[in-house]
Parts: sequence; structure tokens; C-alpha cells
Amino acid sequence: QVLDQELDSLEIENVQKETIHPRKSYKMNSSCADVLLLASYKWQISKASLLHDNRDSYESISSTKYWIDVQLRWGDFDSHDIERYARAKFLDYTTDNMTLYPSPTGVIIAFDLAYNLYSGYGNWFPGMKPLMQQAMAKICKAN
Repeated sequence: QVLDQELDSLEIENVQKETIHPRKSYKMNSSCADVLLLASYKWQISKASLLHDNRDSYESISSTKYWIDVQLRWGDFDSHDIERYARAKFLDYTTDNMTLYPSPTGVIIAFDLAYNLYSGYGNWFPGMKPLMQQAMAKICKAN
């Protein structure tokens, strides 16, 4: 819904909800995209960074496809570092042979249901990071 309201400003041609394997949340060794964004034009893509980093560098990478993988977890007292979790999962899933994302560019959004914390790690295109920060803050507040 958040993305549908920003189609023009983010130059999104189409927002596609992917078919999810019913046991996605049980398989910890692989994942898949939940949402696929298709661009009207090519987006400049940043190097991988955390959702709350504000020093993104957009280099020569561009793409017309961008995926979002939402990871829900139930953190425990000893391991509720959601930023480290999001980064680790992104690096694991984008380098293994089990996970097939629709493009090399995308982001993992991790949400810790026990502590109501969130983070994201991955590639970003202009305007996506502030939109995701606002949407996640709104979800946390309403939760």
C-alpha cells in the first residue's frame, strides 16, 4: 500500500506481490522475495547499507528490478540486535545457491516481533530509504 501511493515519485512501473512458499518462515537456510518492484526507467542503486545509514553512495550500478524480502523473527533477550540480523541474512541469502532472488538488487527488511524493533539491509534507490523508514516507524507505532 505504501508503495502504491508513491509510484510516480519513485518511478515505479509496477508493484508485484510474489508467490511465497507456505513454509518460508520455517526455512532458515534460504528465502525469497515478497515484493518485486519494476522501474519505469533505470534506478541508480547504492552499495548495500543499513536502513538508518545516511551515507549512501550511488555508483555505476543501475537496475530496473528491485526486490523486498520481509523477515519476521522472534528475538530473545541475548540476541535482539536486529541490524546485525538483517545484514547477516542479506549477505547469507545473496551469496548462497538456495535463494533465488529475481534480481541482484534488493533489500531485506527484518522485524523483531518480540521487541518491536526493525531494520533493513541491502541496496537502495533514491527515495526508497526515507519511504521505508517512515513506513516502518508507522508500523511500529501502530503495533
